[in-house]
Amino acid sequence: MITISAFKWVPESARGQVRDLRARWALEEAGLPYKTRLLEQGDQDKPEYRALQPFGQVPILEEDGAVLFESGAIVLYIGERSEALLPKDSRARARAVQWLIAALNSVEPFVMNVALIDLFYANEEWAKLRRPGA
Repeated sequence: MITISAFKWVPESARGQVRDLRARWALEEAGLPYKTRLLEQGDQDKPEYRALQPFGQVPILEEDGAVLFESGAIVLYIGERSEALLPKDSRARARAVQWLIAALNSVEPFVMNVALIDLFYANEEWAKLRRPGA
């Protein structure tokens, strides 16, 4: 069975932003069974975890001795197991992969920039100028 690592607790401002959500959402959409390995704060810095994820981040996916890190790679791996996520038709599959990469590289950085400004620096003059539409 697939196991996904996740933090047991994250600050309110980070909920929904931690990248294990991507993997768990993909597993739910694919209808694949999985369990979650919850990490205490600091577990990601232990040598045994760093041996699996050299950057000390979540998520990691573990299945039958195989280990993957990076949420995009994990989502692609899950997609290989479900036509609900990655169609067999090569053109449809390419479009699905295109949108995955767009979400990771084009959409998320922009959205995260706006979210960080609004959450932490909303009253700063420089932030008002940096916000889109300023």
